[in-house]
Amino acid sequence: MAASTAKTIASLIADFLQHDTRTAASPEQLQCVSQGASGRWIMRYLPPEGSSVICIYWTSDREDNASFIPALRGLLKEGVHVPQLYACRDLGEGCGVCSVEDLGNRTLLSLREEKTETLRCTYENVLYCLDDLHRTQPDWPLQPAFDETLYNWEHEYFAKYLLAQHHNRPDLAQSFLDALPRKKVISFLSSLPRRPIHRDCQSENILLHDSKVYFVDFQGMRLGLPEYDIASLLYDPYMDISVQLRTELLEYRQNMPHSLPLRKELVELCAIQRILQALGAYANIAHNKKKTHYLQFIPTGEKILLDHCSRIASSSPAAPFAECVRSVLLPLF
Repeated sequence: MAASTAKTIASLIADFLQHDTRTAASPEQLQCVSQGASGRWIMRYLPPEGSSVICIYWTSDREDNASFIPALRGLLKEGVHVPQLYACRDLGEGCGVCSVEDLGNRTLLSLREEKTETLRCTYENVLYCLDDLHRTQPDWPLQPAFDETLYNWEHEYFAKYLLAQHHNRPDLAQSFLDALPRKKVISFLSSLPRRPIHRDCQSENILLHDSKVYFVDFQGMRLGLPEYDIASLLYDPYMDISVQLRTELLEYRQNMPHSLPLRKELVELCAIQRILQALGAYANIAHNKKKTHYLQFIPTGEKILLDHCSRIASSSPAAPFAECVRSVLLPLF
């Protein structure tokens, strides 16, 4: 991000803090946390005394940016673990600024190198809190629900950016898009009952603070399958947890008291769906947005996807789709 843009945003946020929260803030007291990804700037206000706060400025670059505040207020009302909202200001034309509770920088991803038992306990806590999110009854606007259009968009995203652009195999991209099992999966998933889901429940969007887990970046909330969130969490290429731990966590979630029912075959299908989307995103961001460090996650994601597909039993409803995916990935190696 250009230094001039950073200074402009810092000045805007400082003005917001001064007038809306009566905080004697200056731009120099703002530390950049996230540099303008998708039209969102996140800065930490560090006062000489007292507690820091997180300030978020957003533009209309993405349609879901304006959904953050309604979702935050709704989730707080429902008792879901999210940051507290202190103040917000509508800047018009899809833009706005707010200040929220500073929960620190410790994410689930920061535990990547921790011992298995530490990971297991934290993941169990996340799964418990995620069930609370799935049980909410939103009275605030959500993003468009998962339907045939969105499932198909995720497949096209994978085909266009991972297969055709990153691997330079437009033939495999077209073969994937033409495959009948792919089209049947879209129809099947779209026919199922939906609940509120986070939509991007991966390790960087889960903060750890005072022995609790908190969800952030939930502006993409929509109706979908809870299994999609669970697959996003347990098949996250950023973390790359062991197959054994993933299996144990799925068993824990299936047996978790008073939780929503979990269907194994849907987790199998949603894991494929989610990793396809993630691989498309890594390739697009790396090649087209010049954030090349995302390239390192592509081999990991492909490995997890191929391994997952190879473990799906032939009797599973996910088997035809798994074989379809294998048929376009294996020629790449």
